[in-house]
Amino acid sequence: MNKTDQTTTKAFFFLRHNNDIDHITPVLYKWLSTENIPTDIIITTDRKHLEDYRINYLKQYKNANIYYIDDLFKKNSLEHFFIKYYFKYSTQADNYIKKMNFAKKISDKRIKKIAKKVFKGTNKGIVVFDWTYTYFVRQIVKIAQNKKFKTISLPHGDAPYVNQLITSNAMNYKFMDTHASADIFDYLVVPNHLCYKRYDKYLDKDKIKILGSPRYSDEWMDILLKMIQPYKVDESKNKLKIVLFLRNMGYPIFWEEVVRSIKFILQFPNVFLIVQHHPRNTRAEKLTKKLIKLFPELESIIDVNVKFNYKGVNSVSLLKWSDLVIDVGTSITWDAIKQKIPVLMPEYLHANYSTVAYYIKASEIKHKDQFYEIIDSFVKNKKRKFYDEVDRQRFIKEIIDVPDKNILERYTKFLKSCLNESG
Repeated sequence: MNKTDQTTTKAFFFLRHNNDIDHITPVLYKWLSTENIPTDIIITTDRKHLEDYRINYLKQYKNANIYYIDDLFKKNSLEHFFIKYYFKYSTQADNYIKKMNFAKKISDKRIKKIAKKVFKGTNKGIVVFDWTYTYFVRQIVKIAQNKKFKTISLPHGDAPYVNQLITSNAMNYKFMDTHASADIFDYLVVPNHLCYKRYDKYLDKDKIKILGSPRYSDEWMDILLKMIQPYKVDESKNKLKIVLFLRNMGYPIFWEEVVRSIKFILQFPNVFLIVQHHPRNTRAEKLTKKLIKLFPELESIIDVNVKFNYKGVNSVSLLKWSDLVIDVGTSITWDAIKQKIPVLMPEYLHANYSTVAYYIKASEIKHKDQFYEIIDSFVKNKKRKFYDEVDRQRFIKEIIDVPDKNILERYTKFLKSCLNESG
């Protein structure tokens, strides 16, 4: 690459929240450490993400330029106000844009000015978002494609359930039509076949790339484990340390039974339980308050043997601390499986079928008797053999290392090929 190319070639990564930071940062790490290409990492929703520990890790690379999108404009500019309110209320804003022509005109004008600032001085590039199709994203993608940049949608998650009607309001398959919006990108990347089937009926097959799960690659997990601070809680000393991962109320979880399960676990001697809220759930503390309001008996069992986490403790630290993990359907447990930490999936607590339970029969808990017996066995022997290695390896091979362990290298080569296609 000659000097002229270097000054006019760039990669642009737009990041929104914890999920896409979690899953795209590993790709960025490999890209920045192996390719000498100027790369802008643009935080769009909240300035606090600039201090995320994974974003901080990327600051060591000289070819990384990391900023909050509002930094491009004067504080009292119209673009500043647009950014402030659009990203805070993007769903409502998109509804206004659809219904009101003046809102569309104002938004288009502001987004064009934002794009002009972001892409200034670049004539060859790639533009990367996560799996998102807001009006802002659509317009930025359109502007980028007009400049002959290649646009890519990278994963902001995996597939914690094997079924597709996963949310509380999903009553038929019509909601899947929203995935057709992914066609705005030149390419959409998925980690595995479970994610692929969301899009295959809507997109040209050449547009969809199955590249494996960067978040749970061996290479990135080794880095994460060195990066995190160890978690400590004095009350858990000499006890069986259990973490229960929750989701928010948008999923069909049987909350009354979840509360019973918390009480159920705490009846065992020498057990310490941490209940971890989903990191993207901005109303996590409200969820606990709502649960207490629905089930007042929960308040009476919040004592020295249970702790509710809302923020400040990352899940990787909790996994490293834990002896046993219980989950109602989040992909964070895949981290535990890679580390051979036992994972229990109490399927009777929700209306979906967990991917982990589908692949790993030791993890699938079908009823309360089974739940009791397995926790009792861990109380008696926390080091007991748990996984069938054939099941564990099949899960890793088909869901994470797809088609092999060279995941981050594969993502980098793909992005480089996209850059070569652009301009």
